[in-house]
Amino acid sequence: MLLSRKCKPLIHDICFGRAQSTLVEEMKAALTGYKSDNKKDVKNLYEEEKRDEKGDPFREFFVKPKRKLRTQQDILKSTGRATVAEKPKADLYDRLAIRRPRMEEMKTDQDWPSVWPVAASFRSSVVPLPIRMGTRKNPEKKPPFKTAGNLELLKIPNFLHLTPEAIERHCKAIKKFCTKWPAEFDDSVQLHQTNYPLLVSFSDYVHQGTSLRDTRSRIIVLKLKLSALHLDSAAKDKIRRLLGSCYCEKTDTITLVTDRCYTRKQNLDYVMYLLTALYHEARKVEPWEKMAQREDDLKVKFIGSEAEKAAIELLNKKVLLVSATVFNNN
Repeated sequence: MLLSRKCKPLIHDICFGRAQSTLVEEMKAALTGYKSDNKKDVKNLYEEEKRDEKGDPFREFFVKPKRKLRTQQDILKSTGRATVAEKPKADLYDRLAIRRPRMEEMKTDQDWPSVWPVAASFRSSVVPLPIRMGTRKNPEKKPPFKTAGNLELLKIPNFLHLTPEAIERHCKAIKKFCTKWPAEFDDSVQLHQTNYPLLVSFSDYVHQGTSLRDTRSRIIVLKLKLSALHLDSAAKDKIRRLLGSCYCEKTDTITLVTDRCYTRKQNLDYVMYLLTALYHEARKVEPWEKMAQREDDLKVKFIGSEAEKAAIELLNKKVLLVSATVFNNN
């Protein structure tokens, strides 16, 4: 690169610095004590030299344009010409103080079923109630733990989704799919047993503990009248033998209790299987059943017994004696 004599003092600036860079000039002036005042001529010289062979201007490439260098920033800070914005420290309490907790902003007349629509674990940020739970060594000095961050409230089930208003809405939503309960079934027990002979019952348990599950809730109890199966005498005798102590003769009721399986649904399927198997086994007739005698019956039958024959003979003798007495009197 050929330069004119006019720009000899600025050779180092042109070779080692950016074009039109004030930082390099200030650093050079600070080291050598020389300060150039002829900036306009230098600018014109740059514009004349920044031409290629075709006459197009030379365009410099900057990786990060419009950005001050680190050295320039340090000089501006040391000379007091740069303003440094102080950033506040990241404080958690300051950020939380921007808005109050949601529970404090909730209104007393809000739509609670919309806030807690389904069953969920307890959340202190949603429930605007001063609930405390837990135990301490000195309860007379220290009250139980507060709602926020209380793990004891997460262990137990809550019924916040089963408020009276929520239940009323749910009933109104499914009302169109239901039919009215017949009033005749409330007055007549016999009518109820005739149309709904099968009764299945189970129990749910709610208690305080480390687990929400109770092994007793899996037990299924099935009750049914034997007369509702419409079996003949032979089938009734067989099913009574199969049931054993599960049949009550006084009330004519079959009671099946299942608790073998782990879940309630499994026990319900099992008790239905037992009832089905008992019914079909009672109606099945095996060839060896024809060999049964009177001694094999569960009860002693009067019809066809020796006692019946003796009673008939005694009555016949009594009738003959009475007839002979009447005939002799005449």
